[in-house]
Amino acid sequence: MEPAGAATSIGHAGRRPAIAWRAIVLAALLTVLSGARPLSPPPFHVPVPFAAPLEAQGRSVEVWQTPVDPETGLFLIGDVAVVEQKRRLTGLDARTGATRWVSSLESPGFMLADDHFILSEKRVETQEETHSLLTVLDARSGVSLWTAVSGFPADGPWRPYFSLIGMTAGHAIVTLPSLRRIRAFDLDDGDVAWETALPGECEALPVLEKSDDDSDVHEAADDQIAVMLMRCGGRTHLLGLASGDGGLRWDRPVTDRDVTGLSLQDGVTALQTPHSLTLVSAGGTVLYDYAAADVCEGNCRVEVLGDAVVVARGGGSDTEIVVEMTDRRTGRLVWTRTFDGSSGYGLQTAGDRLYMEYRLPPPLEHLVLDLLDPATGRTVRTTADPTTDDDGGTVVVDRYGRFFYALSGSDEKPVLTAFRLLPGPGDPGWAARDGVPASAWPDACALLPGGPGIRAGRPAPAGLSLPGSVTCELRPASGPGPVVKVSILWVHPSVEEAKDATTNKGLKEPSGWIASVADAARFLDDTLTDAALIRAGPILVTVEALGDPALTRRSVTAVAENLRTGPWGGGR
Repeated sequence: MEPAGAATSIGHAGRRPAIAWRAIVLAALLTVLSGARPLSPPPFHVPVPFAAPLEAQGRSVEVWQTPVDPETGLFLIGDVAVVEQKRRLTGLDARTGATRWVSSLESPGFMLADDHFILSEKRVETQEETHSLLTVLDARSGVSLWTAVSGFPADGPWRPYFSLIGMTAGHAIVTLPSLRRIRAFDLDDGDVAWETALPGECEALPVLEKSDDDSDVHEAADDQIAVMLMRCGGRTHLLGLASGDGGLRWDRPVTDRDVTGLSLQDGVTALQTPHSLTLVSAGGTVLYDYAAADVCEGNCRVEVLGDAVVVARGGGSDTEIVVEMTDRRTGRLVWTRTFDGSSGYGLQTAGDRLYMEYRLPPPLEHLVLDLLDPATGRTVRTTADPTTDDDGGTVVVDRYGRFFYALSGSDEKPVLTAFRLLPGPGDPGWAARDGVPASAWPDACALLPGGPGIRAGRPAPAGLSLPGSVTCELRPASGPGPVVKVSILWVHPSVEEAKDATTNKGLKEPSGWIASVADAARFLDDTLTDAALIRAGPILVTVEALGDPALTRRSVTAVAENLRTGPWGGGR
């Protein structure tokens, strides 16, 4: 490894010969005199969201599952899935779950990875202070290539403390606060690739104490730029350095707000506080700046696809998320969509595709993923999430071929699950129904009891491609009177999954007449007998006649009979 005092490369451009400058000036004058218009920017480009295997296949089937450590990340490197198990990094075969390798590195801490390297920054704590241990591993074998050990924050220049800024395709970039320098290590061998002094009066922010959620981040790097928050002349500044050679690109003052996160993706920096979100381009241009009370309290999210920068931020309610797309070349806001029943984490990418996860509106009970066209914001296809936990949340991590990987389970006992996507019926929108064909879904109006009255149905969201209604009311033809309402909660792929969904609702065990009406039937409230849940085979519906228990009994019996005798195959 090269000594700390080695020559540095600041990255300033060489001086142009005078003749070159004359040629440039002459060309500019000729352009003005001739009335020629400047070249227009290249056309807007984003990946085309065509229907890939994830959207074109059928329902997901679990292939393998393995316990992982709490708060682990998942890296897919070729056909190897890298996770933490028993405090060690483990490489699993992505198709079978078999162990390929186990690293000797224990409790790796914060990690980054690409196709060639895995980088670990581990904070080693003593009774008095903390220092950093930087280790780089071969991503395919798990073998440690080299390790760099920092001093303690108070040690000073003779044994400098360093903190990881980020990882690029070829470098691990660190800040050395006591030396007021930024250094890049070569990932292959740990040699110093370049080193840059901070400008003017700039100093690194104090080393953060480890927070409970470990969310505060003050630096990041990618293949284009390295960014960091610094104190310069008593004010906070955001610095941008070229990650290839360490040259200073730009220096922007930052309003002294409570910065909770700084992230970087494809040259776009996201500066986040609980009440604001600011995006800065690799060239230092502000692309997006939004401030409102608690707008990022539930965490804002930023995804970059080609020239599209897509933001998910808080909306007008606790469950409302606003998704906006900005042209990264100009900062122009192109489109806005609002989703209910979601969170900032609902926005995600897999490969070159953009998804938004949200909960379907009542009465339907399911999480779905919309494949979005990043250029227009329109939904290309709706597909069901492969797994949900007891709280209905899901974390989609990535996919490999026809496999889909998800982290789920409790915080104390998380599991990594691999799913294989099997061919489905192929009718439009089938994926949003877990592979259940539209013909297996009853029309809620067809389930209502017979008799006079007005039937008023509400269709399902368009992404489900259902011909009938999911909610239907039987109202009196004239004047006031009781209303009977039937709602379809979901049609599950199997009876067992429907049983599990019924059990998870935690309703009181049935007694009296309702116990024998259908495969399963329970009142929705312990004290009321005018609203009930029915399971008929794989179908879950609710029946209500609020304020009229006798009408509820007749309606529940009629709906259960209609489910049994109808063409949907619901129940015994």
